[in-house]
Amino acid sequence: MKFLDSVLLSVVEGVTEFLPVSSTGHMILAQRLLEIEDSEAVKAFLVIVQAGAILAVLTVFWPTFLRWIRAWFCLIFPLQRNSGSAALIGDRVQSVFFAVSVVPFAILGYFNREFIKSLFDVRVVAYALLVGGLLILLDEWVLSRRRGGKERNLDSFGLLDALVIGLGQCCALWPGFSRSAATIIVGRWRGFSRTAAAEVSFLVGLPTLCGTALYEMKSSWQLIDSEMRVQLAVGICVAWLTAYACVKSFLIFLRRFPLTVFAYYRIIVAGLLLYFWS
Repeated sequence: MKFLDSVLLSVVEGVTEFLPVSSTGHMILAQRLLEIEDSEAVKAFLVIVQAGAILAVLTVFWPTFLRWIRAWFCLIFPLQRNSGSAALIGDRVQSVFFAVSVVPFAILGYFNREFIKSLFDVRVVAYALLVGGLLILLDEWVLSRRRGGKERNLDSFGLLDALVIGLGQCCALWPGFSRSAATIIVGRWRGFSRTAAAEVSFLVGLPTLCGTALYEMKSSWQLIDSEMRVQLAVGICVAWLTAYACVKSFLIFLRRFPLTVFAYYRIIVAGLLLYFWS
């Protein structure tokens, strides 16, 4: 893989990881368009470079993580009189809920990892894009109207939300469906606003991305030579910057516009893939 190819793949990862369009699907397509060899080392690169997206979420939501860290620090080292306050207890509980949300994905992904790897195919990606796009339209055209404007914010995230959205995140094991799309769609069905559903998606996805990247790094690091390690370091930085810009822009976009544009995009791309690669 050429250095420029690794940079382009990292840009694709950063742009698509948190948008409901499937980063995995776009990485597969970019790899084919750039005619990059489908080796185990390249597959490992595509997973580990997600560390850039992890850093982007940590950067954007640093105040939230700081609250969680402070809440646990006060529990372990009760140096403050208010260490048992309702706010700190709420922060600790919320952090646990987000951690719990990764459990269904981790279990299903671990025991079906070989089968999931066999699904990485353009046709499979196309159908996943199509189904996800139709589900987004269903929410925007039908379910949103039934809510009557009553929508939840991030602070109302609870244990049932963690379990349900965690189960929904398992749809991302279908290459091309998109982890972001799955969690946003289920978050919307749970009554969260578009912005809150996106925020939930980012935070729920963090332990998932961390676990996936660390597992791949542990199992495939020996396959990555010194040259690719340099590419990987640069790629993580590139993915970090592009993902940070996309997360901030996406949240601003959702305050004014619905998700239908992403649904149309998914459906169009799916049609093109089925036409040209069928």
